[in-house]
Amino acid sequence: MNIKRVIENQNEIYNMLKRAKDSDHLSHAYLFYGQKGTGKKEMAYALSMMLYCPNDVCLKCDECRSIINGTNLNVIYVAKEENKTVISKEQINNLQEEFSKTSLANGVRIYIVDGIDDASVNAQNSLLKFIEEPENSENTIGIFIATELSNVISTIQSRCELVYFKEIDKKTLIKNLCEEGFEELDASLIASLTNNIDIAVDIYNSFEYQKSKEMFLDLLNTKTKADGVVFTFKYQNNNDKEIKSKDLLNDPKIVEMLCNFIIVFYEDALFHYKNNEDLILKSLCDKIKEYRQHKKNIKHRLSGTLNSFDKLRYNIAPKNVFFEAMIFFLE
Repeated sequence: MNIKRVIENQNEIYNMLKRAKDSDHLSHAYLFYGQKGTGKKEMAYALSMMLYCPNDVCLKCDECRSIINGTNLNVIYVAKEENKTVISKEQINNLQEEFSKTSLANGVRIYIVDGIDDASVNAQNSLLKFIEEPENSENTIGIFIATELSNVISTIQSRCELVYFKEIDKKTLIKNLCEEGFEELDASLIASLTNNIDIAVDIYNSFEYQKSKEMFLDLLNTKTKADGVVFTFKYQNNNDKEIKSKDLLNDPKIVEMLCNFIIVFYEDALFHYKNNEDLILKSLCDKIKEYRQHKKNIKHRLSGTLNSFDKLRYNIAPKNVFFEAMIFFLE
């Protein structure tokens, strides 16, 4: 959990919460919502620290460390239990029971419900009265975290201050990934697949990513139809033992990643080629400018590849999708 990075990436939200805290206008309940990887959980912890840290969320003092480590008696975190698909009503009942007791520590009591949109309707309904009237008179703040706002019942939404977390832009995500130790090319390619750094690590370590990256770089060196035949033969008859199918061109995950990489390449060639600083795939700037110089109608190629890529959603054979994309790339 990189709280410092989230504070930087979602600085507007952090400053809004800090102003509310400094003016004593914090809400009794917040609903943080937005896509995965946008820092909702980290910001919930930052808000908790804001109320206890004497040094403006320093992340180093005893108060900050106790919240991060889950040992602060006044900050309770609730999420789906392992092997469960939803937050249960029993978990909410346990939360309410805990807050019915007098705290052994002074200060604001905070509860964080991570995945309120995955809580059962019964669990959400049991929260309603508790949001407005906690079991005791102590100062209490609830922070709810959701990906799909539509899955949160309207009566909970109406009792909370809604805070939307916008997606992290690609350049910021690439910078974050590089700070985590990724090579620039890997950071750039993976940023086209996810905006969640934890998921990015899993993607990087996957066989599918490593193969799709290899295939993408090979494709950039494919100039003629004859080269395309060699490329096709190579990846239809691979010798890797890590997957059952020898035909990588018929692997949906690999083809999906590969199409994503081609689309980003086209976008750079079409929109960003004039300024290296604007490129997403900066480490491939020479390839992008070369392609731009020797190939025409890049907008047509991008549109065609997007249409081909969309067919993956309709159970079209991945190999057919890839062949269409390669035709656009080579024509």
